[in-house]
Amino acid sequence: MKVSVSVLSVYDRLINAVKKVNESTADFLHIDVMDGKFVFDKKFPIEVLKDVKLVSTKPLDVHLMVDDYDTVKKYAQLMPEYLTFHVEIIKDYELIDYVKSLGIKVGLAINPETDISKLTKYLNDIDLVLFMSVTPGLGGQSFKEDVVEKIKSIKKIAPSDLMISIDGGVNDKTIELCKYAGCDMVVSGSFVTNSDNYNKQINKLR
Repeated sequence: MKVSVSVLSVYDRLINAVKKVNESTADFLHIDVMDGKFVFDKKFPIEVLKDVKLVSTKPLDVHLMVDDYDTVKKYAQLMPEYLTFHVEIIKDYELIDYVKSLGIKVGLAINPETDISKLTKYLNDIDLVLFMSVTPGLGGQSFKEDVVEKIKSIKKIAPSDLMISIDGGVNDKTIELCKYAGCDMVVSGSFVTNSDNYNKQINKLR
């Protein structure tokens, strides 16, 4: 199981947290960009992400909770390993093709309430699917278990090399559901970053 550590919950001590992720066995540093439109909150303006990129030694796994193409294209200029945007904002392949043309791996995120039929036609043209197991932008939510069946449905038809990731309420209790669903990667935030020992928490998710 790959682990991507989100530093959203430690935004007030961001650079220190990024350095701790550097020192850990995490596979990726997960960054949640919020525009204040697609979700209520607003975090990780591009200037902050540029600073993070200078510090981070981990590949960046950037999740854009934004509602317009121009913002996606702007963040693509930072050349993260994965750039994930929401299937709810696209109508065609334009944005996927643009990001791929830059040599960036493309991810599509899908909210818990969105039908997976919105996602299926893109499966052969992307590198990652990020299933949200909570409603994005709202803290303190519990893991939505019905997402597990959606993941299992996608796994049946997805290419074998498509990375399946999950984000929201991932901890040592819910990890078994993530594994049962067939996830290849989990995104975990406060479960890891609220600990003094990042590796100990990450190892519980492997």
